Amino acid sequence: MTREELFKRNQQLSTEFELYLLEHPEIEEKIPDNAMIVLVPEYDKELSEKNIELAQANKEPGQTIVYVRVEKLRTSRDVRSS
Repeated sequence: MTREELFKRNQQLSTEFELYLLEHPEIEEKIPDNAMIVLVPEYDKELSEKNIELAQANKEPGQTIVYVRVEKLRTSRDVRSS
């Protein structure tokens, strides 16, 4: 996976997660301050592994990591289908 592909896939995931938080603000309240949020798409093993690897490499001492499992994207938002 190139850096550009990594960026594009994560940008899509981030947008989807932000929209989810707008629809479910109670979830945001459960995320600790200064936590690193790691999006782990179940449908994309390569991206999941890379995101976990990057999170572990960039975690600050004492920082909480919150892993968010993503089962699937809404079909209209899945860039892999375009």
